Amino acid sequence: MQHYDVGVLALRGDDHANRSWLPTLNWLESQIPNTTFEMHTYDFDELDEAFRHNQLDFLLTSPGQATKIARQYHLNWLATQKTAYSNNTTHSIASVVVVREDSPYQTLQDIEYASVAAVSEKAFGGFLALRYELDKLDLFGSAFYNNITFTGPPTDKLLLDVLDKSLDVAIVPACTLENMAKEGLLKRNQLRVLDRKHHHNSVCAVTTALYPNWTLAKTERASNEIGKKVTQALLSMPEYSIAAAAAGNIGWTLPASSVRVDQVFQHLDMHPLQESWQEGLFKWLTKNQLITFGIVLFLIILNVYHFWLEYHFNRSKKDLERTLFDLKEKNTMLEHAQRTMIVGELGSSIAHEINQPLSTIKNYSEGIQRRLAQGMTAEELAPFLGKIHQQVGVAGDIVQRLRSLIKRTPSERVICDPAAFIKESIELIEFDFQALKIGLKFSAEGTPIQGEFDYIGMQQVMLNLLRNAKEACLADLEWDASSGVSVELLYGENDIVIRVADNGIGLEANEQTLKEPFFTTKQDGLGLGLAICRDVIDAHHGHFIIQPARPKGCEVTVIIPIKREQE
Repeated sequence: MQHYDVGVLALRGDDHANRSWLPTLNWLESQIPNTTFEMHTYDFDELDEAFRHNQLDFLLTSPGQATKIARQYHLNWLATQKTAYSNNTTHSIASVVVVREDSPYQTLQDIEYASVAAVSEKAFGGFLALRYELDKLDLFGSAFYNNITFTGPPTDKLLLDVLDKSLDVAIVPACTLENMAKEGLLKRNQLRVLDRKHHHNSVCAVTTALYPNWTLAKTERASNEIGKKVTQALLSMPEYSIAAAAAGNIGWTLPASSVRVDQVFQHLDMHPLQESWQEGLFKWLTKNQLITFGIVLFLIILNVYHFWLEYHFNRSKKDLERTLFDLKEKNTMLEHAQRTMIVGELGSSIAHEINQPLSTIKNYSEGIQRRLAQGMTAEELAPFLGKIHQQVGVAGDIVQRLRSLIKRTPSERVICDPAAFIKESIELIEFDFQALKIGLKFSAEGTPIQGEFDYIGMQQVMLNLLRNAKEACLADLEWDASSGVSVELLYGENDIVIRVADNGIGLEANEQTLKEPFFTTKQDGLGLGLAICRDVIDAHHGHFIIQPARPKGCEVTVIIPIKREQE
């Protein structure tokens, strides 16, 4: 007595598989003397494992699983069952998308965000045929498939879950809905098939195309002789036999072509004979070892070069940072030197400014001495002492302004009226203009506005501009008593404009040359004045414009944005 183990895929559960296929095994035993066939029911993974461990002689499974196994291992297809579901008796496998009759989902496009379930991601009719269809229609992305729940057998539970509203959509094999209705497990009118089709006049409604029926195949463990006998027995099974009725078929025929199943797997990049891009790359590199060696060597050199560049970049970055720090230090020193030079050139004005309060203090002091000799009381002398105190404050202010101007460190910004630093700058240089008989006048237009300024920096700008204007007047060969310098302050809505104009010799270089650092027309000049002025104005986000004046001379315009407070 020969014993053979038959593995059967039990999509609708073990009990249903036993009822459906035991009569077929009994038929084989009746047709092949001295043989017994024992049926073992599995899900997809269990059937794969049993086959790989050489535990089976025959497989009875879906076309998808049979095709994948046959492309990887020695498996002989013996026969394909015939069904009466359509005019094409060898094709009845398809995917069916089922929803409740009252469901709002009308087409496949509507189910993207529904709760969807299938029996297995390996089930050909129960899932893969639908995925192939959706992919051809370019519907949904990977997020849709990631949200599908795979429940495992039996498939009957999927439709029952849809009925009790714990699930929106079920993906089941073809005829599952009709068979459950025939068995009294549900009412056909309670459920609806999306994108319903009846290929080849099929009795069962399907959503996808039809594919070959289940196939019985022989493994290497069984001999070719028993394979021939099983094939002959299946092909001789009457159309209306008990075994055929139990399995829901009308007998068996020669194995159907699996080309269409192969096409589905290839399209989904799931075919067992397809290589992944990693496998293909490895095979190509192994075959072309010289090129592989060259690529590896190139990558090594590229990495070494990258590290070399990174090392030199970091070193250059540190050198640049040190250079930038040195430049800032030298710029501060040059600015300090230029301020000191301005103070030196303003010596006569400074002396005049300080002599005025000192002379006043001297006169009041002598007057107090005379009045004391005349016997005046302390109360009568108090006003004169107050005036002496006032002049001491004036002298102190002059010294403080000079100290702030000479200080090497930049001053902090203060909120003030721009007229304040303009007037102080004029006071420092006014005596020098008077001595040289050069007119100097100041005017302001508009509503005064307070702004945030680098007070000492702006004072230095004004002194530079006034000194340059004075020297332009002195350099004019036609210089006379009519020479003069005007300073205008214009208050705008969003900015202030300071304009310093003279009627001296005019510009001796073009605008581009004037912007160059260290450019000067003076024999002993450093060429720092205008450069420092531009730095200060740039720090205020302003503009510095030099242009000829009419009818002659030079005009310098400084525009500084300023925010006017809303009243």
